[in-house]
Amino acid sequence: MAARGAGGPTDLVLGISGASGSRLGLRALRLFAGSPDVERLHVVVSPRALVVARDEVDASITSVEAFVGAAETRAEARAKLVLHPESAIDASISSGSYRTRGMAVLPCSAGTLAAIAHGTSRGLLQRAADVCLKERRRLVLGLRETPLSLVHAENILAATRAGAIVAPPVPAFYAARTAEEMLDAFLERVADLLDVRIDTAGFRWTGAR
Repeated sequence: MAARGAGGPTDLVLGISGASGSRLGLRALRLFAGSPDVERLHVVVSPRALVVARDEVDASITSVEAFVGAAETRAEARAKLVLHPESAIDASISSGSYRTRGMAVLPCSAGTLAAIAHGTSRGLLQRAADVCLKERRRLVLGLRETPLSLVHAENILAATRAGAIVAPPVPAFYAARTAEEMLDAFLERVADLLDVRIDTAGFRWTGAR
């Protein structure tokens, strides 16, 4: 049993980088915080992510706290959140000795992918991802970029070889009809990769109808 404050298999890290797709990050925050398998959800929101959120969600999102508020999590889920400034390179999740079950970066920008793939971490989000790779923990990168250049493809290959799972948020057209359902269907797949349960309507393929 982990000592208090030492982290453990019920701790999960969510990074939200400055790619388009703020609603994906917000929905992930709400669903992962509400998971019965997550005791603490460590959240790192990059400054660029706040800029994108102001354009895509609400012009009043000027802080990490405002971003988290936009996720509209329930009170019991909010109590699980541990917010880390991007500049806090001495945060618990910057060390491999602090145990977590893994990390998801949703959305993941091409620049963030490149930094993670090549170990040039700048800031806590990229450092936390680097920790997952070196500790052989699950790291899921929801890359938001299309079309892909050769540089992107090579960075995907490098990240995959290092142990990450690059999972672009491709819509599940076979199971979802609305934009909200497509977010949940994708996050259901991410939750499977991280071995956590989330509360969705259920979008698993069960065979041709």
